[in-house]
Amino acid sequence: MDQRSKLNIAVCDDDIFVTEQLSEWIKEYFVFNHLEEPNIYEFDNGEDLIKSEVKYDFVFLDIVIPGMNGINIGRRLLAQNEECLIYIITAYDSYLDAAMSLRVFRYISKPLDKSRIYRNIQDGLKIYTTSNTKILIETKNENIILRAPEIIYLEAQGHTLFVNTSEGKYISVRKMDYWEKTLDTRGFFRTHRSFIVNMEHVVRFDHSLVYLDTGVAAYLTKRNYQNFKHAFMMYLEGART
Repeated sequence: MDQRSKLNIAVCDDDIFVTEQLSEWIKEYFVFNHLEEPNIYEFDNGEDLIKSEVKYDFVFLDIVIPGMNGINIGRRLLAQNEECLIYIITAYDSYLDAAMSLRVFRYISKPLDKSRIYRNIQDGLKIYTTSNTKILIETKNENIILRAPEIIYLEAQGHTLFVNTSEGKYISVRKMDYWEKTLDTRGFFRTHRSFIVNMEHVVRFDHSLVYLDTGVAAYLTKRNYQNFKHAFMMYLEGART
């Protein structure tokens, strides 16, 4: 997600009442919380949503709509912008597994509940804020500024601390304790005195290792296993389900 003051939010449902109700609640949430109102775009079919050239931050998407179904629309949207948060809205629980396989941000059942919509907008804004937070990596020769999600893991080797990112590897002048405090609320976990991992990149773990999608295996201490398991489950529940 880029640095825009206004969010772009799409609402796509073939039921005009649902579309208008959702749009109204979204506006109300931002006004009530003294936040800048987002740009809201309404659609009654997936084809028009896909064809629009707007980069959406949040998309509220019905599964059963004319033409392309919501799951396929969601896949297309994520292919265009992997940081888009997809809210699947439907009255059919049978689509839950398909929605989960898409790794949507939230699955919201009909009939819609205003308080639940508010909670889910709030959760989405937390993810949006975290994704846009800038992190300063200080090295001996330069200062690098990245977004928190671009950090994959940190590893201490002796007195040297490596910050491994999607942009490359950097040697930080800061110590592990500093990074643990800095990244504490941003989806990171200190699995071992030598490792901090970004939970977005975790693919599996056992009682001694945490495996990342980069092929790296980070140490996991026995005393941290239950805490990490709990933190990871909470991360999945709060960030991707």
